[in-house]
Amino acid sequence: MRRSLLPFGLLLALIVLLEGCVRTAPVEAERDSAPAGIRHCCVDMEDYPRWFVDAARTVAPPLGTVLGQIAWRGGHLKSKPAAQAAILASLEPLDIVLVSSKGRTSGQLIPGLFGHAAVYLGNEAQLSRLGVASSPQVRPHLPDIRAGMVFVEADKAGVHLSKPSVVLNTDRVAILRPSFASLGRRRQVAGDYFGAIGMDFDFLFDVETPECTFCTELIHRTMPELRLPIQELYGVRTILPDRVAVAAVRRETGLDFIGYVKADLRTWRQASDGVLVDDIAAAWSGRRQRSGGAAKTGRPGPDRR
Repeated sequence: MRRSLLPFGLLLALIVLLEGCVRTAPVEAERDSAPAGIRHCCVDMEDYPRWFVDAARTVAPPLGTVLGQIAWRGGHLKSKPAAQAAILASLEPLDIVLVSSKGRTSGQLIPGLFGHAAVYLGNEAQLSRLGVASSPQVRPHLPDIRAGMVFVEADKAGVHLSKPSVVLNTDRVAILRPSFASLGRRRQVAGDYFGAIGMDFDFLFDVETPECTFCTELIHRTMPELRLPIQELYGVRTILPDRVAVAAVRRETGLDFIGYVKADLRTWRQASDGVLVDDIAAAWSGRRQRSGGAAKTGRPGPDRR
């Protein structure tokens, strides 16, 4: 019995350690300027022995399901309908939204600022204008689209449709827009997102596992031409939302920056791509200071696109 509980204990210990390392520094905190601070984004992340992480992975699915349900507050945007309306008014079908939810356990355990990504599919009128509403992939899901489930996302429940009230129950949103070679390709991508509904979630965040997927991998496998930045962590090739955001701002991918909305307990505001990069830099600079990263090399893991 004790032997069977060992991986569970290891993962709990890992979670406790991580929670102390990845709490995001407040925006008002002292930090590096964005050009200097952003170099710390998504680097020096292998803080634990490989054997420790391998043991923790054995119980990642059941524990990940439990942790994904824990939240001690709603997102700051949840109580701000004007902010949500501004976000929705900015969206076009197939836009990507990165969300930062620091009131959830999952949002605290994922390093950096953004911890999740979803894709706006559009309402029925938008899908009709795109020419896909009557396609075999989309038609079975039209009742859900009419019910307001206009986003697709991959989380602990697998790949599924979600309402704005679920996706935008968060603190910050960055909007990124993919470019398409043709209308035909845009229609194909829309169909492929609908076709992925029902796929299992990848609790190990590994882009090399075709039978399951996670949030940014869903985007990568549907639109490989975006060239999302892939990096290796503990032997697993993965895609971090913060790197996606930074690469979009730097025009290193097929994504364009559209907008950034951030909120606190009382207020919300729309901000520039410069503020977005600055906030990501603050999150990673804070992590580096807390984890003793000043003594490290600052080099990222292998980057393979």
